[in-house]
Amino acid sequence: MIPDLPKTYVDHVVDPRGLGDVEEPNAAGEVGSMVGGFGVRISLAYGAADDKGAVIERARGRIFGNAGLLGPVAWLTQAVEGQTYDEACGHDADSIMRALCEGNGHTLPPSVERGAEFAVKALRRALGIAVNGTPADIDSGILVCRCIGVGDRTIRRAIRAGALDPEAIGEATGACTGCRSCRPDLLALIDEELRAQLPVPDEALHPVARICMAAAGPVLRGLGLPLDGASVEEGLIDQGYQQGAVAEAGIVRIRLGAPEPGACVSPQGAVAITRQLLRDTVAEAIHVTLER
Repeated sequence: MIPDLPKTYVDHVVDPRGLGDVEEPNAAGEVGSMVGGFGVRISLAYGAADDKGAVIERARGRIFGNAGLLGPVAWLTQAVEGQTYDEACGHDADSIMRALCEGNGHTLPPSVERGAEFAVKALRRALGIAVNGTPADIDSGILVCRCIGVGDRTIRRAIRAGALDPEAIGEATGACTGCRSCRPDLLALIDEELRAQLPVPDEALHPVARICMAAAGPVLRGLGLPLDGASVEEGLIDQGYQQGAVAEAGIVRIRLGAPEPGACVSPQGAVAITRQLLRDTVAEAIHVTLER
């Protein structure tokens, strides 16, 4: 059964206003990596101090890997803007989950709960109150290429300097010159740096279809196979986990556009990627198929 998702959570996933980087941050913290599938960077800029102390004027968050990070990081970066240092220190994973679930018993996937924990850890590093470790040196950024040890900020600088394909990035930074497993990540970073963000999905769509377009759209576009639409229905489908077993689940049908030259994902791969993204953001019992 497709879950009843809280509006606050859906809004922060489909229109995440706090994502990105503060251009000249006063503080920043990172935790995790793209290679490990969970990575967060939060950067902060302080405004003029008032009688309560320094106020956070701008906060932005970058997420890497798991789409379950989207809601927690987007909510937290919006929440700390305008807060004092002491107020920002008061956030924890439980408070993020209560806010996203609107305090009324909604259940979100475990990856979202883990995303809330990572978001808080990154914020605490930025604030200088991390339990383990000190605020990260973010010059190279979140690890993308494990073989050579290249971070996303190094890769972004190369893209802005004119390295517009993985081979050119490799020449400039060394990334993707080893096992090349980070090539899809480089394509996603190129797409993110060079293109405008996709429009916010239409509010008339089913909430799960909106999340599908928001979470899977940029990933598939970066891999060269655009997602043109999604629809949702509820039904009984054979999950194949046991002989003759039929499970109640939500069915998401996706419509793909024409592949771009050099696309590195097939329609079947796009289905698999979308399914995993929805399992991270919506529920485990989600079935994804191509529109007939």
